[in-house]
This record gives sequence, C-alpha cells and structure tokens, in this order.
Amino acid sequence: METLSLGKHNSKLTDLRKAIERGTLTSEGLLPIEGPKLVEEAKRSGIHIDSVFLRKGTEFEITGFTSNIYEVEPAVFRSIQSTETSQGVIAAVRMPSFNLPDLLRARNPLLVVMARLQDPGNVGTIFRVAECFDSSSCIGLKGTASVFNSKTVRASAGSLFRLPYAWDLDGQAVFDAIKDAGIKVIGTSPAASESIDHWDWSKPAAVVIGNEGSGLSEEEIHNCDVVLRIPHNAEVESLNSATAAAVVLYEAFRQRHS
Repeated sequence: METLSLGKHNSKLTDLRKAIERGTLTSEGLLPIEGPKLVEEAKRSGIHIDSVFLRKGTEFEITGFTSNIYEVEPAVFRSIQSTETSQGVIAAVRMPSFNLPDLLRARNPLLVVMARLQDPGNVGTIFRVAECFDSSSCIGLKGTASVFNSKTVRASAGSLFRLPYAWDLDGQAVFDAIKDAGIKVIGTSPAASESIDHWDWSKPAAVVIGNEGSGLSEEEIHNCDVVLRIPHNAEVESLNSATAAAVVLYEAFRQRHS
C-alpha cells in the first residue's frame, strides 16, 4: 500500500475534492465514488478502478485491486468525503462512455428520458428502477441534475455502472433522433384520458419523466406521441417522479415478460 502523506492541498486530493463538490469528473475523467459497497459494485460490474483512498485505520479488503491504493490521514480524508458518516473508502473510477446513437441501436429499446429533474436522489433512484425493470438506457436532458453528482451515484446503488446513459443533451435534438429511430415517445399526465395499461409496451418506447414540481413542459408534451395517466387515488394529486417512473416501467416490464 502506498501511503499518501501529503496534506489536503495535494493536487490529486484537490482534484478529487473539486469533482465531488461540483458533481463532475476529475481532470483525468474519473468519477469519485464513496463507500465500500459502491466500490465493490464497481469492481463487480467491470468498471476500471484507477485508485482507492482509504482513511487510515479503515479495514477494507484490497486483494484483487490493480489500482493505486492510498492511505490517508483522517483529518485529510474528511476534506474529501461527501457524507457525514463516511465509511472511509473513496475510489476514482473510469466510466464507460456512450452517445445517443449508441442508445438508439439497442434491440427493442425502452429508454428513460429525464427532463429537467432537479433532485439527484431522484435521478439515481430512476437509474435503479430502470435497471430493475429492464430499461435499455437513461437519457438526461439539459437542466437535469448531474449523473456524476455523489447523491446520484449513491442512489443508483450500482445501476449507474451497468446501465448505458447519455447526459446533458438538447431536448429537441433527442426527441427528433428518437422519433427518427422509430421509437414512440411516451409522456404521463394526471389529465390524460388513456391509462398506461392500455398502451402496447412490447414495442420500442421512450418514457419521458418530467420535472418534480412542474411535470412536463408544453414543449415536452408537444414532442410526445402519446400522453398517458397512471391510475391512482384521486385524493393524491401526483406521484414523486421516481415513483411514477417505477409504475410506468413496471407496466412495460409486465407486458414485455407476460
């Protein structure tokens, strides 16, 4: 194990700290992830682990890691951790890169398009839901919380390592490309007349999940081939965006596997 004895202003740690604070990749294009479970998930998912930073005194099995292992003094580690009760393990990993055409080439795709979602926890949860119900990929339109935000990464619980995605894309360009690929764009609204169980989800589809507060914009609705409603108790005005995504994607999964 290599011991990192430099202070908090060491360039490697400074770069890591900035990426965590800004929800971006490091200058070397690496994603910081925190916690032994996430690091193990990355390893299990075949993600390249460039380096691992261990708080001094933390027990973590490093066998099998070909990456650089650094031991960091607790006071220095506190300057880079993103959680209050850190478990003392942070890794810098290299994520695979995808573009929109890659995602559209999937066999019978079921895309999840996130439109201006602000809560990174919702974004990460939707990744988890999308993988659970066999979605082919996730797309984030401009204005959606960063896919590299530490809260997004934690909420995805490892799904981010396995589900292809493309992020920070222009909405109109995405909708045009999806339609050119012969994929139907599906939105949801409590005011829609037809419910999600009346749609044929066996065909290629892109589910658009709108902003937590305002839902889909007029422009986003205009780009939908159909807008459906989720049947629910009328006393409840609307569902959380991640919950709504789960209900819709479950219906698609149910039909595709029936």
